[in-house]
Amino acid sequence: MPDVFPDNMLKLIKLESGDTIVVDSQVVGFLSGWIDSLYKASQGLKDFGVLSALILDNNHKIYFHGGFFTPNTNMPLSYAMGQEYFGQYPGTRQVDFVPFYCALISKKLSDKFGIPETLSSDIFEDADYCLQAMANGFRMYATDKITVVYQGGPYNQKEVEKFSQNFITKGSIFKERWGGLISSHYKYPTLFTGRLDSPSGFSLVAKNYMRGLHNNGIKVYFEPLDGLLDSMEETDDEVVNSIFEERGDMFMPQITWGQAPYFIKNSGIYKIGHCEFEGTEAPESWIKYCNMMDELWVPTEWDRKKFVKGGVNVPIHIIYQGIDPAYFHPDYAPMQTDAKESFKFLINAAWFDRKNIRNLIIAFQNEFKKGEDVCLIVKTINLGLNEGIENEVKSIIDDKTGATVYIKEEAMPDYKLPSLYTMADCFVLPTRGEGWGLPLFEALACGLPVITTGYGAPNETLRDEKGEPLPGVHFTSYREAFANTPYVYLQGKKWAEPNMAEFAKKMREVYENRREEKRKAIETGKIIREKFSWEKVTLKIKERLQDIYKNEMVGKKT
Repeated sequence: MPDVFPDNMLKLIKLESGDTIVVDSQVVGFLSGWIDSLYKASQGLKDFGVLSALILDNNHKIYFHGGFFTPNTNMPLSYAMGQEYFGQYPGTRQVDFVPFYCALISKKLSDKFGIPETLSSDIFEDADYCLQAMANGFRMYATDKITVVYQGGPYNQKEVEKFSQNFITKGSIFKERWGGLISSHYKYPTLFTGRLDSPSGFSLVAKNYMRGLHNNGIKVYFEPLDGLLDSMEETDDEVVNSIFEERGDMFMPQITWGQAPYFIKNSGIYKIGHCEFEGTEAPESWIKYCNMMDELWVPTEWDRKKFVKGGVNVPIHIIYQGIDPAYFHPDYAPMQTDAKESFKFLINAAWFDRKNIRNLIIAFQNEFKKGEDVCLIVKTINLGLNEGIENEVKSIIDDKTGATVYIKEEAMPDYKLPSLYTMADCFVLPTRGEGWGLPLFEALACGLPVITTGYGAPNETLRDEKGEPLPGVHFTSYREAFANTPYVYLQGKKWAEPNMAEFAKKMREVYENRREEKRKAIETGKIIREKFSWEKVTLKIKERLQDIYKNEMVGKKT
């Protein structure tokens, strides 16, 4: 029989190895062989101290999946807390701390510190134990090899209020004890300015840059390009929200992420402008703003060359964008869809001329006809650069003989995006120009072959060292044409006009060779998840900031 602590009913299960499994009495859902599975998952872990199972709530949402400490507030929180579970954070990984609802404690750790009766009574007790263990060389891990359900927590308003007050009180004590140690890991204070309130990719990228920098040990601050920080609504990212708690100043490097005219708002002692542009030439009006900076960051060599040609004379560094492999991977549970067809082409893009959705629909229905087991799913949003999506769809000639097209106009939570990709079989983007092309990387990371225009940033970044497209990547030819768009900075500039007949033929090729194309894309997905993870991408930013503090800040007022 397992030992039980009487006050909180924490069960202890001693293993032959000397390790101990602790289980909260309000945890259910154990499958046969779970003890052996948890033990096997712990084998081979470096400096193993504690391994926690994946904890879900009664609604199949993540209650705890390994924890981290928020910047500034230093609160212990779960990764992906409150998100429906689709397969976030696969495998076994190192984390900052774990709760003790269902966890394995190594013999070495329990011999040194024992197993306090207060474990699992509240998250601060658990975090305190983990921090003491880590200070003595032990590491904390979380795994998805075992999944259980926690049925505890506050059940009514009175309990919620009591829980909240307890959290505030104990949180203050916890921060006083551990805040200095936690904060000491973050150096090179940097102010990041950008937009977080837009449904476009710019906001998504901004959040991930900040989170990646935090994970790489940078002390990040934030100010919005438009409006005031005090009036900012919370995001869906607790790391970013916690960054809001403290203010940066003008005496640190400042990164402005956005269109170059926003650079004039950069007030940092060392000014970094970070932008991208989708056309063949940089806008003339952007050059003076770029030259106001100490240095410029762009995502590709393609962009670097156009800004140099345009007259930028400050140093230019190439900084990639990325994906989060904890979310974008092939095993993420697919989204449910009304589409009955077994093969699904997908585009995920806002509806405006540069994305070329109209011509994609026409080309698809010209190539694929009713009766074929194939469809096109258009996941889109309206950014105000069209006549209304419903009107745009009506303006397309209704091809009664064409295969089915599903229009999904929806802004979905970031964590659901991977399930959109894993639902599909091939990602298509007949773009007229991309400064980066983030959805292409997301799709490949999820194991989807992609078809896109052989122009712009993807044409550079999705090729191997020999210049060949990565496996599962298909580029189509194009001709240059003057942009026809309400976007002021592209007016008078050239972009790509893709060969849509060729594009449709490539769609047919992928459709008819789906197994081989999937195999290729799975292999390329491994490259994308390794090379373009946000932590890998922001590591280069960290290196730049280290150099700036060492060599560029000398002589500047601090």
